[in-house]
Amino acid sequence: MQENLFTSSHSPLASILRPQNLEEVVGQENLKQALQKMSQPMSLILYGPPGCGKTTIARILSQRWKFPFRALSAISAGVKEVKKVIEEAKVYGKVILFLDEIHRFSASQQDSLLDAVERGVIALVGATTENPGFRINRALLSRLHVHKLQALSKEDLGEILQRGLRHYAGDLQLSESLQEFVLHASGGDARRLLGIVEAVYLLAGKNPLEDEVIRQHIDSFVMDYDKSGENHYDFISAFIKSIRGSDPDAAMYYLACMLEGGEDPLFIARRLVILASEDVGNASVHALPLANAMMASVEKIGMPESSILLAHVTSFLASCPKSNASYMAIKKARSYVKEHGPNVRIPDHLRNAPTWVHRKEGAGQGYKYPHEYPNHFLQQFYFPEDLVENPPQFYFPSTNGQEKTIRERLQYLWQENPFKNYES
Repeated sequence: MQENLFTSSHSPLASILRPQNLEEVVGQENLKQALQKMSQPMSLILYGPPGCGKTTIARILSQRWKFPFRALSAISAGVKEVKKVIEEAKVYGKVILFLDEIHRFSASQQDSLLDAVERGVIALVGATTENPGFRINRALLSRLHVHKLQALSKEDLGEILQRGLRHYAGDLQLSESLQEFVLHASGGDARRLLGIVEAVYLLAGKNPLEDEVIRQHIDSFVMDYDKSGENHYDFISAFIKSIRGSDPDAAMYYLACMLEGGEDPLFIARRLVILASEDVGNASVHALPLANAMMASVEKIGMPESSILLAHVTSFLASCPKSNASYMAIKKARSYVKEHGPNVRIPDHLRNAPTWVHRKEGAGQGYKYPHEYPNHFLQQFYFPEDLVENPPQFYFPSTNGQEKTIRERLQYLWQENPFKNYES
Protein backbone atom coordinates (compact mmCIF):
# COMPACT_ATOMS: atom_id res chain seq x y z
CA MET A 1 0.00 0.00 0.00
CA GLN A 2 1.25 3.48 -0.87
CA GLU A 3 2.21 5.45 2.23
CA ASN A 4 0.05 8.49 2.88
CA LEU A 5 1.71 11.84 2.12
CA PHE A 6 1.04 13.06 5.65
CA THR A 7 2.13 10.00 7.61
CA SER A 8 5.00 7.67 8.34
CA SER A 9 4.93 3.90 8.66
CA HIS A 10 4.75 4.35 12.44
CA SER A 11 1.66 6.54 12.31
CA PRO A 12 -1.72 5.40 13.67
CA LEU A 13 -3.84 3.43 11.25
CA ALA A 14 -6.26 6.36 10.83
CA SER A 15 -3.36 8.50 9.58
CA ILE A 16 -1.94 5.79 7.32
CA LEU A 17 -5.31 5.31 5.63
CA ARG A 18 -6.13 9.00 5.40
CA PRO A 19 -7.51 9.71 1.89
CA GLN A 20 -5.20 11.72 -0.37
CA ASN A 21 -7.87 13.06 -2.73
CA LEU A 22 -11.57 13.81 -2.67
CA GLU A 23 -12.40 10.65 -4.61
CA GLU A 24 -11.04 8.52 -1.76
CA VAL A 25 -13.09 10.34 0.89
CA VAL A 26 -15.98 8.16 2.08
CA GLY A 27 -19.34 9.92 2.33
CA GLN A 28 -19.93 13.71 2.16
CA GLU A 29 -21.01 13.46 -1.51
CA ASN A 30 -22.70 16.90 -1.69
CA LEU A 31 -19.73 18.62 -0.07
CA LYS A 32 -17.25 16.86 -2.34
CA GLN A 33 -19.17 18.04 -5.40
CA ALA A 34 -19.09 21.62 -4.12
CA LEU A 35 -15.38 21.47 -3.28
CA GLN A 36 -14.47 20.00 -6.66
CA LYS A 37 -15.54 23.33 -8.18
CA MET A 38 -13.26 25.37 -5.90
CA SER A 39 -10.17 25.96 -8.00
CA GLN A 40 -9.05 28.98 -5.95
CA PRO A 41 -8.45 29.18 -2.18
CA MET A 42 -11.23 30.59 -0.05
CA SER A 43 -11.82 30.86 3.67
CA LEU A 44 -14.30 28.39 5.04
CA ILE A 45 -15.50 26.46 8.07
CA LEU A 46 -15.86 22.68 8.06
CA TYR A 47 -18.42 21.84 10.72
CA GLY A 48 -19.47 18.34 11.74
CA PRO A 49 -19.20 15.50 14.28
CA PRO A 50 -15.85 13.94 15.24
CA GLY A 51 -14.26 11.57 12.76
CA CYS A 52 -16.33 12.57 9.73
CA GLY A 53 -13.43 13.88 7.59
CA LYS A 54 -12.89 17.56 8.42
CA THR A 55 -9.09 17.42 8.82
CA THR A 56 -8.71 15.09 5.85
CA ILE A 57 -10.67 17.40 3.55
CA ALA A 58 -8.71 20.42 4.77
CA ARG A 59 -5.40 18.71 3.89
CA ILE A 60 -6.70 17.62 0.49
CA LEU A 61 -7.76 21.20 -0.27
CA SER A 62 -4.27 22.41 0.57
CA GLN A 63 -2.86 20.02 -2.06
CA ARG A 64 -5.41 21.10 -4.66
CA TRP A 65 -4.81 24.81 -4.06
CA LYS A 66 -1.00 24.44 -4.17
CA PHE A 67 -0.19 27.09 -1.57
CA PRO A 68 1.90 26.70 1.58
CA PHE A 69 -0.10 24.88 4.26
CA ARG A 70 0.16 25.61 7.97
CA ALA A 71 -1.80 23.68 10.59
CA LEU A 72 -2.58 24.97 14.08
CA SER A 73 -4.77 23.67 16.86
CA ALA A 74 -6.78 26.23 18.79
CA ILE A 75 -6.22 24.08 21.87
CA SER A 76 -2.51 24.95 22.02
CA ALA A 77 -2.00 27.88 19.62
CA GLY A 78 -2.79 31.55 20.19
CA VAL A 79 -2.50 34.98 18.62
CA LYS A 80 1.30 34.74 18.51
CA GLU A 81 1.22 31.67 16.28
CA VAL A 82 -1.50 33.20 14.08
CA LYS A 83 0.57 36.36 13.54
CA LYS A 84 3.57 34.24 12.58
CA VAL A 85 1.53 32.54 9.84
CA ILE A 86 0.28 35.94 8.61
CA GLU A 87 3.87 37.17 8.37
CA GLU A 88 4.77 34.09 6.33
CA ALA A 89 1.86 34.84 4.01
CA LYS A 90 3.39 38.21 3.20
CA VAL A 91 6.45 36.37 1.87
CA TYR A 92 4.64 33.63 -0.07
CA GLY A 93 1.71 35.76 -1.26
CA LYS A 94 -0.86 33.50 0.45
CA VAL A 95 -0.86 30.76 3.05
CA ILE A 96 -3.57 28.25 3.79
CA LEU A 97 -4.09 28.19 7.55
CA PHE A 98 -5.88 25.15 8.90
CA LEU A 99 -7.16 25.93 12.39
CA ASP A 100 -8.49 22.84 14.12
CA GLU A 101 -10.97 23.22 17.00
CA ILE A 102 -11.46 26.85 15.95
CA HIS A 103 -14.40 27.18 18.37
CA ARG A 104 -11.88 27.10 21.23
CA PHE A 105 -10.46 30.47 20.18
CA SER A 106 -11.77 33.33 22.31
CA ALA A 107 -13.51 36.31 20.68
CA SER A 108 -10.32 38.39 20.82
CA GLN A 109 -8.26 35.54 19.33
CA GLN A 110 -10.77 35.19 16.52
CA ASP A 111 -10.51 38.95 15.90
CA SER A 112 -6.79 38.51 15.17
CA LEU A 113 -7.79 36.64 12.00
CA LEU A 114 -10.23 39.22 10.63
CA ASP A 115 -7.92 41.51 8.68
CA ALA A 116 -5.88 38.72 7.09
CA VAL A 117 -9.01 36.84 6.05
CA GLU A 118 -10.64 40.05 4.78
CA ARG A 119 -7.62 40.90 2.58
CA GLY A 120 -7.14 37.32 1.42
CA VAL A 121 -3.63 37.12 2.88
CA ILE A 122 -4.57 33.75 4.35
CA ALA A 123 -7.18 31.25 3.31
CA LEU A 124 -8.55 30.15 6.66
CA VAL A 125 -9.92 26.62 6.86
CA GLY A 126 -11.44 26.16 10.29
CA ALA A 127 -12.66 22.83 11.66
CA THR A 128 -15.13 22.51 14.50
CA THR A 129 -17.52 20.02 16.04
CA GLU A 130 -19.60 22.88 17.45
CA ASN A 131 -22.29 24.87 15.67
CA PRO A 132 -20.44 27.93 14.27
CA GLY A 133 -23.44 30.11 15.06
CA PHE A 134 -22.76 29.55 18.77
CA ARG A 135 -18.97 29.63 18.90
CA ILE A 136 -17.66 31.79 16.03
CA ASN A 137 -18.14 35.54 16.37
CA ARG A 138 -20.33 37.24 13.82
CA ALA A 139 -17.57 39.38 12.29
CA LEU A 140 -15.42 36.36 11.43
CA LEU A 141 -18.37 34.18 10.44
CA SER A 142 -19.49 36.76 7.87
CA ARG A 143 -16.13 36.31 6.08
CA LEU A 144 -16.33 32.51 5.91
CA HIS A 145 -18.27 29.96 3.89
CA VAL A 146 -19.80 27.37 6.23
CA HIS A 147 -19.92 23.74 5.07
CA LYS A 148 -21.62 21.16 7.25
CA LEU A 149 -20.34 17.58 7.16
CA GLN A 150 -22.83 14.83 7.86
CA ALA A 151 -22.32 11.99 10.30
CA LEU A 152 -21.03 8.92 8.48
CA SER A 153 -23.68 6.34 7.67
CA LYS A 154 -23.42 2.67 8.62
CA GLU A 155 -22.55 1.91 4.98
CA ASP A 156 -19.78 4.54 5.01
CA LEU A 157 -18.33 3.13 8.21
CA GLY A 158 -18.54 -0.39 6.81
CA GLU A 159 -16.42 0.64 3.83
CA ILE A 160 -13.83 2.24 6.13
CA LEU A 161 -13.79 -0.88 8.30
CA GLN A 162 -13.04 -3.04 5.26
CA ARG A 163 -10.16 -0.72 4.30
CA GLY A 164 -8.76 -1.17 7.78
CA LEU A 165 -9.06 -4.96 7.63
CA ARG A 166 -7.48 -5.08 4.16
CA HIS A 167 -4.55 -3.05 5.46
CA TYR A 168 -3.54 -5.99 7.66
CA ALA A 169 -3.55 -8.29 4.63
CA GLY A 170 -5.70 -10.98 6.18
CA ASP A 171 -3.85 -11.11 9.51
CA LEU A 172 -6.93 -9.76 11.31
CA GLN A 173 -10.18 -11.71 10.97
CA LEU A 174 -13.44 -10.42 12.49
CA SER A 175 -16.70 -12.36 12.34
CA GLU A 176 -19.72 -10.67 10.82
CA SER A 177 -21.31 -10.17 14.24
CA LEU A 178 -18.09 -8.72 15.61
CA GLN A 179 -17.83 -6.32 12.68
CA GLU A 180 -21.34 -5.12 13.54
CA PHE A 181 -20.22 -4.65 17.13
CA VAL A 182 -17.17 -2.64 16.03
CA LEU A 183 -19.31 -0.41 13.80
CA HIS A 184 -21.65 0.27 16.70
CA ALA A 185 -18.77 0.90 19.14
CA SER A 186 -17.25 3.49 16.78
CA GLY A 187 -20.16 5.86 17.43
CA GLY A 188 -20.02 7.11 13.83
CA ASP A 189 -16.39 8.25 14.21
CA ALA A 190 -14.10 6.92 11.45
CA ARG A 191 -10.99 7.77 13.47
CA ARG A 192 -12.27 5.81 16.43
CA LEU A 193 -13.33 2.94 14.18
CA LEU A 194 -9.82 2.55 12.76
CA GLY A 195 -8.38 3.00 16.25
CA ILE A 196 -10.44 0.02 17.41
CA VAL A 197 -9.30 -2.07 14.45
CA GLU A 198 -5.67 -1.17 15.14
CA ALA A 199 -6.01 -1.88 18.86
CA VAL A 200 -7.58 -5.27 18.20
CA TYR A 201 -4.78 -6.14 15.75
CA LEU A 202 -2.08 -5.14 18.22
CA LEU A 203 -3.84 -7.08 20.97
CA ALA A 204 -4.22 -10.22 18.88
CA GLY A 205 -1.22 -10.09 16.59
CA LYS A 206 -1.48 -13.06 14.25
CA ASN A 207 -3.15 -15.21 16.89
CA PRO A 208 -6.95 -15.05 16.59
CA LEU A 209 -8.71 -14.06 19.80
CA GLU A 210 -12.06 -15.19 21.06
CA ASP A 211 -14.84 -12.79 20.12
CA GLU A 212 -15.67 -12.26 23.79
CA VAL A 213 -12.11 -11.09 24.56
CA ILE A 214 -12.30 -8.57 21.72
CA ARG A 215 -15.73 -7.40 22.85
CA GLN A 216 -14.46 -6.82 26.38
CA HIS A 217 -11.57 -4.78 25.01
CA ILE A 218 -13.87 -2.67 22.84
CA ASP A 219 -16.21 -2.15 25.80
CA SER A 220 -13.36 -0.37 27.57
CA PHE A 221 -13.50 2.51 25.07
CA VAL A 222 -14.95 5.67 26.57
CA MET A 223 -18.16 6.97 25.06
CA ASP A 224 -17.84 10.21 23.09
CA TYR A 225 -19.97 12.67 25.05
CA ASP A 226 -19.11 16.34 25.54
CA LYS A 227 -20.76 17.65 28.70
CA SER A 228 -20.01 21.27 27.80
CA GLY A 229 -20.66 21.31 24.07
CA GLU A 230 -23.56 21.16 21.62
CA ASN A 231 -23.54 17.38 21.90
CA HIS A 232 -24.65 17.77 25.53
CA TYR A 233 -27.67 19.87 24.56
CA ASP A 234 -28.63 17.63 21.63
CA PHE A 235 -28.81 14.58 23.90
CA ILE A 236 -30.93 16.28 26.56
CA SER A 237 -33.18 17.69 23.82
CA ALA A 238 -33.72 14.23 22.32
CA PHE A 239 -34.34 12.85 25.81
CA ILE A 240 -36.97 15.45 26.70
CA LYS A 241 -38.71 15.20 23.31
CA SER A 242 -38.89 11.41 23.61
CA ILE A 243 -40.60 11.70 27.00
CA ARG A 244 -42.94 14.40 25.67
CA GLY A 245 -43.75 12.07 22.79
CA SER A 246 -44.59 9.21 25.21
CA ASP A 247 -41.80 6.89 24.05
CA PRO A 248 -40.23 5.46 27.22
CA ASP A 249 -37.83 3.25 25.23
CA ALA A 250 -36.24 6.10 23.27
CA ALA A 251 -36.12 8.18 26.45
CA MET A 252 -34.34 5.36 28.29
CA TYR A 253 -31.85 5.06 25.42
CA TYR A 254 -30.85 8.73 25.62
CA LEU A 255 -30.78 8.55 29.43
CA ALA A 256 -28.35 5.63 29.20
CA CYS A 257 -26.19 7.53 26.68
CA MET A 258 -25.97 10.55 28.96
CA LEU A 259 -25.18 8.51 32.06
CA GLU A 260 -22.55 6.44 30.24
CA GLY A 261 -21.05 9.70 28.97
CA GLY A 262 -20.65 10.97 32.53
CA GLU A 263 -23.45 13.53 32.52
CA ASP A 264 -24.28 15.14 35.86
CA PRO A 265 -27.38 13.25 37.12
CA LEU A 266 -28.64 16.42 38.80
CA PHE A 267 -28.72 18.17 35.43
CA ILE A 268 -30.99 15.41 34.12
CA ALA A 269 -33.07 15.46 37.31
CA ARG A 270 -33.71 19.22 37.04
CA ARG A 271 -34.87 18.84 33.46
CA LEU A 272 -37.27 16.08 34.50
CA VAL A 273 -38.78 18.32 37.20
CA ILE A 274 -39.37 21.05 34.61
CA LEU A 275 -40.89 18.55 32.18
CA ALA A 276 -43.20 17.17 34.86
CA SER A 277 -44.84 20.59 35.12
CA GLU A 278 -44.48 21.80 31.54
CA ASP A 279 -45.53 18.69 29.63
CA VAL A 280 -47.52 16.60 32.11
CA GLY A 281 -49.01 19.25 34.36
CA ASN A 282 -52.49 18.53 35.66
CA ALA A 283 -52.92 15.47 33.45
CA SER A 284 -51.12 13.59 36.22
CA VAL A 285 -50.89 15.45 39.50
CA HIS A 286 -48.40 12.85 40.79
CA ALA A 287 -45.77 13.79 38.20
CA LEU A 288 -44.31 16.91 39.81
CA PRO A 289 -44.14 15.57 43.42
CA LEU A 290 -42.52 12.37 42.12
CA ALA A 291 -39.97 14.31 40.05
CA ASN A 292 -39.18 16.59 42.98
CA ALA A 293 -38.70 13.64 45.30
CA MET A 294 -36.41 12.04 42.74
CA MET A 295 -34.28 15.18 42.41
CA ALA A 296 -33.87 15.46 46.18
CA SER A 297 -32.92 11.77 46.39
CA VAL A 298 -30.42 12.02 43.52
CA GLU A 299 -28.71 14.88 45.35
CA LYS A 300 -28.39 12.78 48.50
CA ILE A 301 -27.55 9.41 46.98
CA GLY A 302 -25.32 10.11 43.97
CA MET A 303 -24.25 7.67 41.28
CA PRO A 304 -24.50 4.85 40.36
CA GLU A 305 -27.69 4.24 42.34
CA SER A 306 -29.24 7.50 41.11
CA SER A 307 -29.57 5.93 37.66
CA ILE A 308 -32.37 3.77 39.12
CA LEU A 309 -34.26 6.83 40.33
CA LEU A 310 -33.80 8.63 37.02
CA ALA A 311 -35.03 5.57 35.12
CA HIS A 312 -38.04 5.28 37.44
CA VAL A 313 -39.20 8.85 36.85
CA THR A 314 -38.28 8.83 33.15
CA SER A 315 -40.44 5.76 32.50
CA PHE A 316 -43.33 7.25 34.50
CA LEU A 317 -43.27 10.65 32.80
CA ALA A 318 -42.95 9.12 29.35
CA SER A 319 -45.87 6.79 29.99
CA CYS A 320 -48.37 9.06 31.73
CA PRO A 321 -50.91 11.38 30.01
CA LYS A 322 -49.64 14.76 28.85
CA SER A 323 -50.90 18.32 29.04
CA ASN A 324 -49.12 21.63 28.52
CA ALA A 325 -52.24 23.64 29.40
CA SER A 326 -50.71 25.19 32.53
CA TYR A 327 -47.50 26.05 30.68
CA MET A 328 -49.47 27.68 27.85
CA ALA A 329 -51.67 29.51 30.34
CA ILE A 330 -48.77 31.38 31.97
CA LYS A 331 -47.24 32.13 28.57
CA LYS A 332 -50.52 33.68 27.41
CA ALA A 333 -51.01 35.54 30.67
CA ARG A 334 -47.51 37.07 30.62
CA SER A 335 -47.92 38.06 26.99
CA TYR A 336 -51.27 39.69 27.83
CA VAL A 337 -49.76 41.62 30.75
CA LYS A 338 -46.87 42.89 28.60
CA GLU A 339 -49.25 43.99 25.87
CA HIS A 340 -51.74 45.78 28.15
CA GLY A 341 -49.25 47.47 30.42
CA PRO A 342 -48.34 47.25 34.10
CA ASN A 343 -51.01 49.60 35.53
CA VAL A 344 -53.19 47.10 37.34
CA ARG A 345 -55.84 48.35 39.78
CA ILE A 346 -56.88 45.60 42.17
CA PRO A 347 -60.66 45.79 42.90
CA ASP A 348 -61.51 46.82 46.45
CA HIS A 349 -63.23 43.55 47.31
CA LEU A 350 -59.98 41.66 46.51
CA ARG A 351 -57.61 44.01 48.33
CA ASN A 352 -55.97 43.07 51.61
CA ALA A 353 -57.32 44.93 54.66
CA PRO A 354 -54.78 44.57 57.50
CA THR A 355 -55.62 47.89 59.25
CA TRP A 356 -58.64 50.09 59.97
CA VAL A 357 -57.24 52.65 57.49
CA HIS A 358 -57.41 50.10 54.71
CA ARG A 359 -60.92 49.12 55.74
CA LYS A 360 -61.98 52.77 55.81
CA GLU A 361 -60.69 53.06 52.21
CA GLY A 362 -62.97 50.18 51.24
CA ALA A 363 -60.37 47.44 51.03
CA GLY A 364 -61.99 44.02 51.35
CA GLN A 365 -65.54 45.36 51.24
CA GLY A 366 -67.97 43.36 49.15
CA TYR A 367 -65.87 40.24 49.05
CA LYS A 368 -67.92 37.03 49.23
CA TYR A 369 -66.30 34.09 50.98
CA PRO A 370 -66.77 31.03 48.67
CA HIS A 371 -66.84 28.52 51.56
CA GLU A 372 -70.10 30.04 52.78
CA TYR A 373 -71.88 29.01 49.55
CA PRO A 374 -73.06 25.67 48.13
CA ASN A 375 -70.23 23.60 46.65
CA HIS A 376 -67.89 26.21 48.20
CA PHE A 377 -68.34 28.32 45.08
CA LEU A 378 -70.08 31.37 43.71
CA GLN A 379 -69.57 33.30 40.49
CA GLN A 380 -67.62 36.36 41.52
CA PHE A 381 -65.57 38.73 39.36
CA TYR A 382 -61.86 38.46 40.17
CA PHE A 383 -60.25 40.51 37.41
CA PRO A 384 -59.60 44.28 37.65
CA GLU A 385 -62.69 46.35 36.94
CA ASP A 386 -61.41 47.66 33.61
CA LEU A 387 -61.60 44.11 32.25
CA VAL A 388 -65.21 43.56 33.19
CA GLU A 389 -66.37 43.93 29.57
CA ASN A 390 -63.93 41.42 28.15
CA PRO A 391 -62.03 39.37 30.75
CA PRO A 392 -59.36 37.15 29.16
CA GLN A 393 -59.11 33.38 29.49
CA PHE A 394 -55.70 31.74 29.64
CA TYR A 395 -56.22 28.22 30.98
CA PHE A 396 -57.81 25.67 28.68
CA PRO A 397 -57.58 22.30 30.44
CA SER A 398 -57.16 19.27 28.21
CA THR A 399 -59.20 16.09 28.24
CA ASN A 400 -56.14 13.99 29.13
CA GLY A 401 -55.77 12.07 32.37
CA GLN A 402 -56.78 13.80 35.59
CA GLU A 403 -57.05 17.15 33.84
CA LYS A 404 -60.27 15.93 32.25
CA THR A 405 -61.84 16.01 35.73
CA ILE A 406 -60.59 19.58 36.26
CA ARG A 407 -62.05 20.59 32.91
CA GLU A 408 -65.45 19.09 33.72
CA ARG A 409 -65.54 20.78 37.13
CA LEU A 410 -64.70 24.21 35.70
CA GLN A 411 -67.31 23.70 32.97
CA TYR A 412 -69.92 22.99 35.62
CA LEU A 413 -68.94 25.87 37.93
CA TRP A 414 -68.70 28.56 35.24
CA GLN A 415 -71.43 27.35 32.89
CA GLU A 416 -73.36 30.61 33.19
CA ASN A 417 -70.34 32.82 32.50
CA PRO A 418 -70.12 33.78 28.80
CA PHE A 419 -66.41 34.55 29.08
CA LYS A 420 -65.40 31.09 30.31
CA ASN A 421 -65.19 28.57 27.50
CA TYR A 422 -63.92 25.11 28.39
CA GLU A 423 -65.09 23.40 25.22
CA SER A 424 -62.18 24.43 23.02
